[in-house]
Amino acid sequence: MKRKWTESEAWAWQEKVGWLRGCNFIGSDCAGRVDMWQSYKNDEHMKTAERELALCRDTGFNTVRIIIEFDVWLQEHDSFMRIFEKYIELCAKYDLMVMVVLANEAQLCRGDRYVPKRLGEQAYALGYHQGRLPITPEQKALVPYHELERDETRDKYVEMVKEIVGKYRDDNRIICWNVFNEPGITVGEERSLPLIRLMFDTVRALDPVQPLASDVWWWGNPDSIRPFDKLSLELSDVISWHCYKPFEQFVVDYERLTHFNRPILLTEWLHRINRQKVRDVYPLLYLEKINCWCWGFVAGKTQTYEPWDSLWEQYDKTDGKVDYDFTCWQHDLYRPSLRPYDPEEIRLIKRFNELAEERQGKQ
Repeated sequence: MKRKWTESEAWAWQEKVGWLRGCNFIGSDCAGRVDMWQSYKNDEHMKTAERELALCRDTGFNTVRIIIEFDVWLQEHDSFMRIFEKYIELCAKYDLMVMVVLANEAQLCRGDRYVPKRLGEQAYALGYHQGRLPITPEQKALVPYHELERDETRDKYVEMVKEIVGKYRDDNRIICWNVFNEPGITVGEERSLPLIRLMFDTVRALDPVQPLASDVWWWGNPDSIRPFDKLSLELSDVISWHCYKPFEQFVVDYERLTHFNRPILLTEWLHRINRQKVRDVYPLLYLEKINCWCWGFVAGKTQTYEPWDSLWEQYDKTDGKVDYDFTCWQHDLYRPSLRPYDPEEIRLIKRFNELAEERQGKQ
């Protein structure tokens, strides 16, 4: 649609698709999204993806969220487009609808010029969240560069978005366009706002049948809402919300978002270390019909079961006086063996997914 959906149109979409639940997906043998999308070892990665997407379905999930990689599209265009279709096809084989993230600041390189990521064998560090060593003080001092801020790459980025959305704008295998992942998280408020508008204008002009959303991730007191969250709420058809807070604050933030009277898509959640547990959150998601995608699925090379390095920094600065439970995995539901991290978590998830299917069948 070339305009923002009305509230009634958004709720009609929600009624049609039912309760969406799933995970943020990347195969366990991928060291990052370059690995996921590049041609190098793609046959191996797709075999792993098939096993794990089958497990998604067996868990009772009906959707996954995937983040595309501009650097691969730029360097291996034709191969990227074939691999994108392979993932969409494979998800459909296992009855999984796909939410596609189009722009993602958190993966951008730092410095004053754009250098595409190197393709081929991808290095990763053992024991670190996302398999990446912590950023050094020297790296932190560099201004994060954004592909969309320079004409020479902005135009190519827009070209990528137009190609993908244009091709799949009325494809029922795509459930939603996640136009921007966590805007402002690396480039800041002033730089992020025109980028959010550019991305929405680009996608809206293509008249997609799917809803558009940009993530609300700094959400808290509505009286002090950050400009990028405010703009995301103003432009989005449905609300994409990220929350890794303890359960009590999770409930408070959710209630505040309900006042906007639009379907809520909790596109990132699950932070056991920060006292956000499956046993608390998932029954609420089922009861309130909050669409949800936990971060991670099968533990692998990205190692998102490890804590964010910022948690260790807080621990060190406070001499251990933080309310974090480092005995838990942070994210991910299954071990590399495809056995559950916690069998009781998976039992509970499957139970509520089964109840959701029964509920949907009675409507």
